[in-house]
Parts: sequence; C-alpha cells; structure tokens
Amino acid sequence: MITVFSKFPIKAEFCEEYRKYLKDAAEKHMAQEHHGFVDLRLLAPQNLPIVKANSQFIIETSWMDIKSFTDYTKSEAFKKLHENLPSDDWFAGPPEVKVYETIE
Repeated sequence: MITVFSKFPIKAEFCEEYRKYLKDAAEKHMAQEHHGFVDLRLLAPQNLPIVKANSQFIIETSWMDIKSFTDYTKSEAFKKLHENLPSDDWFAGPPEVKVYETIE
C-alpha cells in the first residue's frame, strides 16, 4: 500500500477560505471510484505557541499500489478536480507531493 501526501502552504489570511475549498473539492474528488483507492483525509494546520506557525494543508490519500495512484492522476476525474484551483495569491509557496510505501 502507498500513501500520498499532497502539501499546500497557504498564506495565513487565506486559510479559512482554503479549508472551505478543500471540503468542497473532497466531495468532488471521485478517487473512491477508482480501482485501488483506500482512503482520503484532509489535514488542516494547527498552531501551538511553542512551535513555528504552520499554515500547510495536507491531502492524504492511500492506495493499494503506485499504479492505482498514477492511473488516477491520468483520469478524467483528476483533470476535472484540478480545473478550478484557487488563485496563486493564496499560496505561500509551491505545492509538494510525497509518496510513501507502507512497510509490512
């Protein structure tokens, strides 16, 4: 199994709007209809006084294997999901995607 972390650094003033955007986008994600999809979680940043301020949102998806994920990224559903992205003004930096394999 693999887990994909898509990380989005969002400017502090757009965090609430981005949170709403992600909830709406998750409803349209359609990944659950693709072969090999396991799970989707949306992670919103939380801040503590003892650590550096955090405004990075994470979309965590799990897949049976890397082929299932890459097939999804080539799908019509994936393309549609990425048609109406938020303004570049919302982002504090470039998005980042990290893929991990579960150690069994």
